[in-house]
Amino acid sequence: MTFVFDLDDTVCDTDDYSQKYIWNFIKEHNLPFHKTNANTRFAEGKFDWSKKIALTWYKIYGDEMMLEFPCKKGAVDFINSLFDNGHKIVIATARATDWHTTPVLVTKLWLAKNKIKYHKLYTGRIDKEKICEIEQADFFFDDDLKITANVATHFKNHSHPCQALLATTEFNKDLQPGEGVQRILDFNHYKHYINDLLCSEDFANK
Repeated sequence: MTFVFDLDDTVCDTDDYSQKYIWNFIKEHNLPFHKTNANTRFAEGKFDWSKKIALTWYKIYGDEMMLEFPCKKGAVDFINSLFDNGHKIVIATARATDWHTTPVLVTKLWLAKNKIKYHKLYTGRIDKEKICEIEQADFFFDDDLKITANVATHFKNHSHPCQALLATTEFNKDLQPGEGVQRILDFNHYKHYINDLLCSEDFANK
């Protein structure tokens, strides 16, 4: 089977870790500390920042942050166990040069640093349902409500169905997943979900 994983706030803890770099940027550039929305991942949404200010922040700190992002508990063991058991692992991240300086290099370095095994890496603004289509994915895992809903809709009546799974975060925990999307609490839950599915009679008869 083929598993497609998003990275930021899905496999690694992005938002919480980036906070210290936000504080540094505010201090260094003498910006007002005015949080407008705590319930969002993106700096330009959290603060009264223009997109230009947020872009400047990410261009200064983005690569450094990405190399330091910690993995979520159980992520490495789960992904590597899938790899070791013959499943295909695809990493699909929207990191691109409009916000990041060297997204491909830094992502590869981070994956190597954390000893995550994978077969293929996609970076950039490619629709993830297209990636799942190309890779004939069986499972797609992402923290974005809209993206998981798009994948679920795309594969609703597809000859090769792909299960869209929503990674639970602080910012989506109280929101309703889209139709056909399964919420996953953490990587321990994901492991049990997959194991139960593989053992199910319905899955075996597919």
